[in-house]
Amino acid sequence: MVALHHLAATALMALTPLPAMAAYIVDTGPGIRGEPWSFEPAQYFAGEFSLNAWQSIHAIEGYYSNIENTSGTVTIRLHRDGGNTPGEILFSHAHALPAASSLDWYGLSGLDWLVGPGTYWVSFEPDSGIKGIYPGKAPNPMDEYAQHSGGGWLDWGPDRFDYLDLGVRIDATAIPEPAPLTLALTGLVGMAAARRRSRHP
Repeated sequence: MVALHHLAATALMALTPLPAMAAYIVDTGPGIRGEPWSFEPAQYFAGEFSLNAWQSIHAIEGYYSNIENTSGTVTIRLHRDGGNTPGEILFSHAHALPAASSLDWYGLSGLDWLVGPGTYWVSFEPDSGIKGIYPGKAPNPMDEYAQHSGGGWLDWGPDRFDYLDLGVRIDATAIPEPAPLTLALTGLVGMAAARRRSRHP
């Protein structure tokens, strides 16, 4: 009787689904130190990627540096697809980048950014405290890249900036399609964030 009970418990454990594991949905690898692009308020970048399932994004990182003797912040944003450039901002958060930070992976963690199947862009915008390098020639580049220069994103046609090949990592967990209530609440949070941005440009 005891053996039968143990066997049933073991079978139940085998049938219980394991929790989803986080994994990189984008992992370009780092850029090459000898292929530097200037990374500053006058010039920054974005990369495009696509998803075929719902994901909860936990972390986003870029491979860059800050060669200035002043600290600053880098704002990382997740955008809808805008064609050849990033579109509407869905999520946005900044991280600190100390003075004289050497080339490494920097970014955000502890996120819960819920996104469905589709095409997205992730952008990295340094503030005025940062003058750095964002090297290209990452070994596994993203689908497409974009460059922001001066007044806005440069839309020079498809694949125009693919040569940038910047280093980006995005860590996420695949999840079932959320219930309509969850999606509605996510939309309300996004609308509130957009209103805050419009009041505080």
